[in-house]
Amino acid sequence: MNLKDKKCVPCSSYVPPLPMEEKKKLIAELGSDWHLTHDDTRLKREFKFKNFKRALEFTNEVGRLAEIEKHHPEIHLGWGHCNIEIWTHTNNNLVENDFILAAKITDSFKALFQV
Repeated sequence: MNLKDKKCVPCSSYVPPLPMEEKKKLIAELGSDWHLTHDDTRLKREFKFKNFKRALEFTNEVGRLAEIEKHHPEIHLGWGHCNIEIWTHTNNNLVENDFILAAKITDSFKALFQV
């Protein structure tokens, strides 16, 4: 099953981080636009737009997805860009939910802007 077709599972307590081999496998599935940062404990991607309005539309869509999945990224919005950073706060690292949300965000970007 593709990451984008899975659902985030709420973490009510500490969940162990994924091993590095699993992180590498999942980020390869996301594609080269997503990067591991902060000593491989976070996912990050910058989305580019032609103006602020389009970036804001996308930001609102990311917020909608985050509420559905009950998994909330850091969103940095500016003129012509929206930077997304994802990690699981309970372990300050990455679990499968983070990659699922990233895949859903990418899919939404492609659908909204026909990329």
